[in-house]
Amino acid sequence: MKLNLKLQNKTNAKFADEKLLTKVGKQVLKIFNQQNASISLTVFYVDEKEIKQINKDYRNIDKITDVISFRLIDNPKNLPLTKENFLLDFDEASKTIYLGEIFVCEQVAITQSSEFDNTPFREALELFIHGFLHILGCDHHKKDETLVMKNYEEQMISYLNENNIF
Repeated sequence: MKLNLKLQNKTNAKFADEKLLTKVGKQVLKIFNQQNASISLTVFYVDEKEIKQINKDYRNIDKITDVISFRLIDNPKNLPLTKENFLLDFDEASKTIYLGEIFVCEQVAITQSSEFDNTPFREALELFIHGFLHILGCDHHKKDETLVMKNYEEQMISYLNENNIF
């Protein structure tokens, strides 16, 4: 498994940790049955103004949100994310497929952390997981989709708890 994760910490969030996001991202790939994946993605920590503008520009929703993901590769059959299956999307220089971008709002993570009895660090990780699952093709528009996504999220929460990641 190869995961090239690039962190763009535009807010200088103290809880932004590229190494830990990569570790957690690899676990997401594992529970998503993508152990042979060779991917890249970028994670941005942004402020309320920027996430509101992104939400308005790309979703036509003029309000602040916690996380937004932009998936660049559709994989409805959950094929292994490898060069063989995505030859046209495979970058020879990095030896990966660029899957997309995740934008996490630092201020919303901080606010929500107290609402959900989390630390800001843990809340930001959970938002990253949620965004990454969207990039992998999960959604929550329909009840059956929501159940599948919640199952993955619960597996990841168990992983965070078992490994004392908070």
